[in-house]
Amino acid sequence: MRSKPSYYILFLFLASMLTTSASAIEVMVKEELVRVADNAIFLIDTSSSMNEDFRDGNASKRELVKREFVKRNGEFPDIGLKFGIYTYTSWEEFYPLQPYDREKVAAALDEVAKKGPGPTPIKKGLENLEDILKTTSGRTAVFIFSDGEYTGGSPREIAHRLATSYDVCFYVISTAKEAQNNSLQQSVADLNSCSRMIPLEAYLDRPEYQSGALYVNVATTEGAKVDSSNFAFDQSELQNDAIAELDQLAVFMAENPDSYAVLSGYTDNTGPEEYNEGLSRRRTEAVALYMIENHDVDKNRMVLQWYGSDNPVASNDSREGRASNRRVEIAVGGV
Repeated sequence: MRSKPSYYILFLFLASMLTTSASAIEVMVKEELVRVADNAIFLIDTSSSMNEDFRDGNASKRELVKREFVKRNGEFPDIGLKFGIYTYTSWEEFYPLQPYDREKVAAALDEVAKKGPGPTPIKKGLENLEDILKTTSGRTAVFIFSDGEYTGGSPREIAHRLATSYDVCFYVISTAKEAQNNSLQQSVADLNSCSRMIPLEAYLDRPEYQSGALYVNVATTEGAKVDSSNFAFDQSELQNDAIAELDQLAVFMAENPDSYAVLSGYTDNTGPEEYNEGLSRRRTEAVALYMIENHDVDKNRMVLQWYGSDNPVASNDSREGRASNRRVEIAVGGV
């Protein structure tokens, strides 16, 4: 049974939950998990370059990925997702896409090679991925663990085709050098509105990068009323009441140096979903940018997620409801 993440503190950004003291942030006592993907596919790089030590040198990149995967499998909620686990260096099926089963996934992870050989034919891996995507329905989150190197031709063209032909979001978990990561980040973000690059260190330190791609926590307080004051229609600019509350959040984070913020952006249901995902992304990034530029909050203390019109907090059938749904939610962990 999955343990409840009691470390979470949640409040609605742009909502009047905070007073002049940051201590007024309320701890959530109820939680509901809402799925935002239907399939989760993990493509693991076990090439020779993944045998290099990472961080303190006590484990290789590949060992850390596997260790973290095993840990998260022990806590993952059974919410009706399909899982698939593959290596693409070379291609091997360890858990062909099927309904998630904790024990079977654990057994599959035991079989993943402890030491990887050879090159990194990611293009061929994506070609095999397309055969799987053809059989799926709903949204698919594809996690690609990579050191930024590849052989057998550039994967750019096929990745773009998959991103535009299927309802898929790519999450590239990268151990590449910083300069490579900067280039890779833009390349992945250009695939579609939901794809992104995540450094391996951030992925290991912030489990929300994985969980947030698959489900969201809908938390509520008992007996608390939330009055929202959200973004203007089709806008991502911060309003004055939002800025005042972010200032208080910054004070809270300064007083709690181990804390970090998970930012989750949303829209109402007006317009195409691809556009809404991009708009919710811009709203989330606007919050993060304000915290960085005005309060010197380290970017690594913020996890950015965006979901378009998913998970509405009010009906989109009214003007007031749509206004409530144009929001960014903030969860604070590590306290």
